[in-house]
Amino acid sequence: MVAPTYFFDVSDILSYVRTESSISGIQRVSLELIKRFSAQSGPANVMISFWTLDDRYIALPASYITDMPEFDTDRLSHMFFGSKARRMEQTAPTLGRYRLRPLKYCIYSIVRHFRAAIGDEAHFVNKGSSIAEWKSYHASKHKREVAPFPPKPKGQLVRDLAKPGDRVVILGAVFGLSKLAKELERLKNDKQIDITIFVHDLIPILAKEHLNGGFSHKFDNWLRNSTNYCSSYLANSCHTSKDLLSYLEEEGTPRPVKVVPLAQQFHRPDAGDRGACSEQVNQILDHPYVLVVGTLEDRKNLLRLALSWEHLCADEDIATPKLVFAGKQNWQSPDFTDFMRQTKSLNGMIEIVNRPSDVELAALYSNCLFTVMVSLYEGWGLPIGESLSMGKTAVVARSTSMPEVGGNLVEYCDPLDVESITAACKMLIDDAAHRKALEERIAQASLRTWDDVAEEFMQAL
Repeated sequence: MVAPTYFFDVSDILSYVRTESSISGIQRVSLELIKRFSAQSGPANVMISFWTLDDRYIALPASYITDMPEFDTDRLSHMFFGSKARRMEQTAPTLGRYRLRPLKYCIYSIVRHFRAAIGDEAHFVNKGSSIAEWKSYHASKHKREVAPFPPKPKGQLVRDLAKPGDRVVILGAVFGLSKLAKELERLKNDKQIDITIFVHDLIPILAKEHLNGGFSHKFDNWLRNSTNYCSSYLANSCHTSKDLLSYLEEEGTPRPVKVVPLAQQFHRPDAGDRGACSEQVNQILDHPYVLVVGTLEDRKNLLRLALSWEHLCADEDIATPKLVFAGKQNWQSPDFTDFMRQTKSLNGMIEIVNRPSDVELAALYSNCLFTVMVSLYEGWGLPIGESLSMGKTAVVARSTSMPEVGGNLVEYCDPLDVESITAACKMLIDDAAHRKALEERIAQASLRTWDDVAEEFMQAL
């Protein structure tokens, strides 16, 4: 019997790296899974597939990803777009999202030069940079020499490679690609290919009040129409599985759903000394702080957490550490933005590290007192598991999937109650013995690794 070929669809990663300068979240999960799955099953039967900008569904050997020592945005961009993608070393601060858009890159470069010339520091700060960083880049621009990549890989059409019994595994939400959906239907009907989708959450449907624009509608349409080609689903938590089963039942299209929980593991970079960290991060590391990791968006419950920190700072019985948010700034709550402006970032007691590198994130995890994740809705909760893998406990919302990640290794709170968040944080700040006991419990725990996830993923397929 001929072994099936697994085509891991990474079309969502292509869409992501078109406008982002680093990978995160679901994209990192996808890449970790491909790498570990290929190592366990053998690379001969593992391919990556994606929908190209010129409307072709092509496949490449998984080695294009698995051979990367670190998951490199430049290499991913080259794999997808070839020489059209500007290298990060050749991209000015704040302009990463325009690497594939030469005209916009030129226009916004002119805007930044003007803002720098008139001393508009706020313009750069709002984009996670500074005038000094902008000027430093341009002062050293002529010194940058980068080795050229090899020619862009051509790939082959999936329909030419696929045989009956092969599997396409969609690792992310590929909404907005109607032509890909039609191609998947053809592969199912003409080639007898089994298609499985790994669902990370139903937030755009069940918590759409936290999202902007038509995102929710597009996601809902994609998930509903996916039953035209998808024979089974995988979910990243029991909570997501429950949500998905209910959704499919309500739509009148029930399908099997298996649960493959994600890892409690942080991908440590090879190099992690403080010399590789920014001046901002190094200054943070010199003083006590509590860490919040993840995209800064309304769903993360930013305002309630900030208000709880205001209460803690007013408590004369404890020495309140700084609260540090580390992540990409996205759909922030206007109320949180107003709070930060009106209180001057709580008089410096709240600080935001925009888009930290993996090295910086590792340093921030390693040196924090504990972490906090009081999100209103999650499909899993990667930062909780990452914190545990770095030996740090956390204050975690007792809602949705998050208790599946935290288990008995963290302090829980009610995310809708500022007093509950405050009390949980105060417990870990003020009671060092309790915090140490949780850390000792973490050290003895068997945390899930990405190899565990890949093994269960293979069994589920």
